[in-house]
Amino acid sequence: MMEPLRFFRWLLLIAACCAASLAQAQDSSGYALPPGQEADFTAVLDNRSDSVTVFDYGGRGLIRIIDFPSLPEQGRMFNRVVALIERIGAPRSRVMNNEELAQFIRSVGKNESTFAYGNDFLVSELVVFFNLADMGNVRLNPEEIALRQTLLDSRWIVERTGFFQAVKPQAVILSIPQESSGGGGPLVSALARKTILMHEISHAAYYTDPLYANYCRHFWRNVLSDEQRTAFRKFLSSSSYNPDNEEMMINETQAYLLYTPDQRAFNARLVGLRERDVEALRARFFAEYPQAPLAELRR
Repeated sequence: MMEPLRFFRWLLLIAACCAASLAQAQDSSGYALPPGQEADFTAVLDNRSDSVTVFDYGGRGLIRIIDFPSLPEQGRMFNRVVALIERIGAPRSRVMNNEELAQFIRSVGKNESTFAYGNDFLVSELVVFFNLADMGNVRLNPEEIALRQTLLDSRWIVERTGFFQAVKPQAVILSIPQESSGGGGPLVSALARKTILMHEISHAAYYTDPLYANYCRHFWRNVLSDEQRTAFRKFLSSSSYNPDNEEMMINETQAYLLYTPDQRAFNARLVGLRERDVEALRARFFAEYPQAPLAELRR
């Protein structure tokens, strides 16, 4: 009989070989993300391209932005992650296959393009996604494989003993779409693109700046009233965010309240509050934390 320790090592070796074989079998499309180029907010916002572009934001090594030429391409890379990490009603212990994902997206009244207009994920969350996909033998699409490969190439994640591990768990991947006139798909106006970029960068600030995150937590718990917290929970849950995830509620509230200037995406009526109360909350937030991100863009 094989000794327990040797048997365990043998299982790990098989798992590693299987994971590598699966990755090689899946990665046959030639789709790949380009190297990152350093850019500030204005450079990212002004980028115009019919191919995917990657930016390392503002010289900060923990924030990377993927700028997609279209919403469908962005959705193919991130919709499965969105469902796993963020959406109410989606399984948390496994990754959905293509048919399940399409059905779930339809069930919440969305499609591949509109399930999420922008994205923000910690590398630690992406590692969970890729490991669960491997464990469930879920065949990833070319865009998802390209995301995994760019994280491996950057050494933000590594593969050890058949599992993906985060080297930089607090690093953040953001995504935004290019402007679009519609053409049978959703319209992405100049204001919408700016709003998505601001919104997602505010999430990155929350993840990577402990002082900012702590102030947001203080603001949520000590400045917002019970009624206002309830209003934001209801507003966010209407978009399938989990209202029981307190950290998500805080992060999304700061992003919508302060960094979502497009009235179609956020306004006082949508959240069920009075306009003067929303404006008062914004004014108090910035007065008490003047070093908040994107200060030059405050409205």
